[in-house]
Parts: sequence; structure tokens; C-alpha cells
Amino acid sequence: MDKPFDVVVCGGGIAGIAAAVAAVRNGAKTCLLEKEYALGGLATLGLIVIYLPLDDGDGTLMSGGIAEELLKLSYKYAPVKRLPDEWRNPASKAERAGKRYQTEYSPGAMILACEELLLNEGVTIYYDAHVTGVVKDSGLCGVTLSTKRGPRDILGHAFVDCTGDADICWMAGERTVDDPTNVRTGWHYTYDGTDLRLRGLSDPLYGEIPATSRRYSGTLLEDISQNVIDGRRFILDNLKKLRETNPDVYPFLIPSYHGLRMTRRLAADFEFSEDAHERVWFPDAIGMIGNWKRPHLRYSLPYSAIAGKRNDNLYVAGRCCAAEKSGWDLTRVIPTCSVTGQAAGTAAAIRALTGKPVEVAPLQETLVRDGVILDRSLMDTVYGGQ
Repeated sequence: MDKPFDVVVCGGGIAGIAAAVAAVRNGAKTCLLEKEYALGGLATLGLIVIYLPLDDGDGTLMSGGIAEELLKLSYKYAPVKRLPDEWRNPASKAERAGKRYQTEYSPGAMILACEELLLNEGVTIYYDAHVTGVVKDSGLCGVTLSTKRGPRDILGHAFVDCTGDADICWMAGERTVDDPTNVRTGWHYTYDGTDLRLRGLSDPLYGEIPATSRRYSGTLLEDISQNVIDGRRFILDNLKKLRETNPDVYPFLIPSYHGLRMTRRLAADFEFSEDAHERVWFPDAIGMIGNWKRPHLRYSLPYSAIAGKRNDNLYVAGRCCAAEKSGWDLTRVIPTCSVTGQAAGTAAAIRALTGKPVEVAPLQETLVRDGVILDRSLMDTVYGGQ
């Protein structure tokens, strides 16, 4: 049987990348399990290649640390695209106001840069690592993989669920929420010999979808398969329409990943809300974010949203976080995946190395030391009136 890792990160999307980097930098022997053959998940294999804003739209940086590091990493091996000069170069808050700190990046360049980062940091990466169960012995102590040589247990002292689907939470007996309302997507690149263009096809995220379309569960085999098939039909239909005016256009790169955005997440008595928690300071805050859809909005993120409830050595990040529907729409995107990934990876390292429950104050001190922004003055009220 393999020797235990300190921290086992399940899922190699942006949240998992951030969690693994944070854990290993805090002294934990760390492995990352990824079922695909490349890192990034939807952000690379799914071609959702917009690194959404790290600011509040008024020129204030909300998300630093690994979130900002990964944004800059996205153009290590590719040209900078759509990153305002005011955020690349020294500028005042007033000069940055109205110019969101976001960028578009190359998926291939991002895959290479992220893998290089993890390997340089000392993270063990296992690809083709399909988690099929958990190992318990007076608590969560491992996950079981399906491998080409049969089942294999990967043991650990602390775990981070970055699967995007709360798979580890579900297997470990945590309460979860399943959402079957995902829509069809078909992000892809086209090329006509001159113009390489990203096409962000998607049914409406909010409101009515076309009568010819449908919604999907992200945990039902039939729905996941149909989402992929329908997404490719979406691309083909768009290609036929484009060729009516440009017969030379063809699909240059299509997703090798599903387009499901919100599938299953951790459930908790308290859940983060976009609607209810704008400019609310949580005393147990582990990071801050802006709102990718609208400017002038600010949020802190509570530790309670990333901590397992029935397994005290299990943490979650990204769209696995405890959040009601509106909050889920903020936790699922790249900046929040990075912020919560760093917090979850740091908490997991502390839990693994001390063997004790994580205390919020030392966790916050460690996060601030590592570049995370925690600024009570940017919020208007305190949750619970404390």
C-alpha cells in the first residue's frame, strides 16, 4: 500500500491547481489526482479561456495571491490578450476604475504553464486518476482509484475536493446539493486561413433556453453524455451558418471536456449568497472577490463555505463550495476557484501537519502572508453583527 501523502487534492482544474500549490508551499507532501490528461478542466479542455476579473470594477484589487499568480501565468507562453495596460503597469485606482483586471489566454499555453508550475513546486501529479470511492478508518484516510492494474488506494491526512462535482464530499457522506439545470455550450475556435477566432456558444444561463434545447444534470451518465453530444451539434450548426458567408471557415479546436457549469456541491446550514452577502465581512473570511458580471460589487468568502461538515479533514474549493444558487454563480468561476483553492489547500496543509482542527485566525495570517487580500475596510457590514 502506498505511503500517505499529507494532502491529496482531487481534481486538476483551476481550483485544484491553486490548492495543490498552496498545500505544497506550506510544507505538505502533496499529490493531485486528475482524471483527464491535462490540467485546467473547463478553463483549458473546455475552452472557457476567459480569466474573469480579479477587481471590483472601481480599480480595487480584490483577489491576490495565487489567483493573481495564475492570471499572470496564463500568458507565460503566449501573448497577453485583453489585459488592460492599467493592470499590467503601475497605475492609480482612479486610472484602473472601469477597466476590469481580466484576460483571454491560450488553453495550450495554460496547460503547459500550470503543469510546469506544479512539478517545479514538488507536487506529485497522477493523470488518468478516476476516483471511485473513499477509504475510511475512524475518519477519511484515502481515496480509491480505478487504474489499469485494478483498484488503488491513495492515502492522505487531509483532502481537498476540487472535482467540480463534489464527488469526494458525496462519497464521504457529506450532504450535497445536485442541480440538473445546466445548459448546452459549445465554445470553440474557428479558422479561415487568416482569422483565428474564439466562438463562445452557449444557451442563456439565465431565463428561457431555446425550445429545441434542454437542461442537463451533471451527475447523471446519460445527461453528461448528451451534453457533450449536443454541444458538438451546436458547433456544427454554427459552422454551417458561418459557411453561408465564408466557405473557408472550419473548426480549428473544439472542447475535449463537457460544458457543465454547476452540478453538485457541498450543502451546509449556512451558504454563501451573491444576493445577500454583497459587501458583508465574514469574521472567518479566507478571501475576497469581485463580481464578474457587474462592477461595484465586493464579497468576502467564509471559511465555513470550504470546510467539510462530517469530515474534519476534508475541504472544498471552486464550485464545490457551500453556496446557494446565486452564490454558486460566483464560486464556479476562475478567480473564486483560485481564491478558495488557495484557502482550502492551505487549511488542508495545516490540518495534515498539525493533526488538529484548523483555527481561523492562524489560517488567515498564513493566507495574508501568502498574498491573499483580507481587508475588512472594503466591506460595509459584518455578518452576524459581530
